[in-house]
Amino acid sequence: MKGNKKLLVVALLLLLITVTFSTYAIYRESTDTTGNIKAAAWSVKIKKAEASGEGTAFASANLTFTADDVTWTKNPGKNGTIAPGATGTISFEVDATGSEVDVVVDATMGTATLPNGFTAAVTSGANTTIAYNATSMKATVTVTVTWEGALTDDTAKDGTDLAVKGTQLTIPVTVTARQAL
Repeated sequence: MKGNKKLLVVALLLLLITVTFSTYAIYRESTDTTGNIKAAAWSVKIKKAEASGEGTAFASANLTFTADDVTWTKNPGKNGTIAPGATGTISFEVDATGSEVDVVVDATMGTATLPNGFTAAVTSGANTTIAYNATSMKATVTVTVTWEGALTDDTAKDGTDLAVKGTQLTIPVTVTARQAL
């Protein structure tokens, strides 16, 4: 009987060892594989609204505009001049067509070199999300420029307005494009 118990214990140990190593063998097997990741396309270009062509690719751009870039819509003077009370806009297009993700466009004013009485501000497109679309992904950024100036007979303002004659407008705008998260 003792021999049968020993034989049974040995048989159980062999069975346990066989099961253990069989299981271990399953976890030891390996294989090699490769995979491909397709990254989304990114194509963002910027151009002045009246410019021809595709525009210039950018991720962040510092643009500088002058009075020649402004489309004066209120109180323009004669022969390319402006008068007090003038208002105009600068527009440029951000084209993300070809990108396969939503694109966020941030536009901010830099430190403008403006004569006394002038203001400039990004009035549309300052923080715009261009949603993914397979055919067209565009947004327009607009900067509004205003010359407050003297609209009535005001000796103090008239002197300030006359001092503006011959000065140059420098209007810096920083535009950044990033993927919408």
